Amino acid sequence: MNDYVSAARSRSPSLYRILHDPTGPATLSTTVIHALADCMGVDVTDARVALYDAVDPDALDRLFRPRHDGSPRTGGALSFAVDGYHVTVRGDGEVLIEPPTRR
Repeated sequence: MNDYVSAARSRSPSLYRILHDPTGPATLSTTVIHALADCMGVDVTDARVALYDAVDPDALDRLFRPRHDGSPRTGGALSFAVDGYHVTVRGDGEVLIEPPTRR
């Protein structure tokens, strides 16, 4: 796991939770990509770990960046799916990832 994010498994073993640090060196989209790779058990450069088919990474970064006065955004959420994983990004920096359901 990278130094710029903190991750924790929730009480539900199927839900992965990570908190993005908006003052750190990584963008929100980078945090999401690394978290997805971790959940998938693959290298971050694996072709399956791509946000472009689900959401524009630059738009994701802009949507949740701090306000013009520097104050953090605390509201809002965006959900999308990547390779069957359900991802929810919240305005407070929380990223939740739920793996595909098994049939």
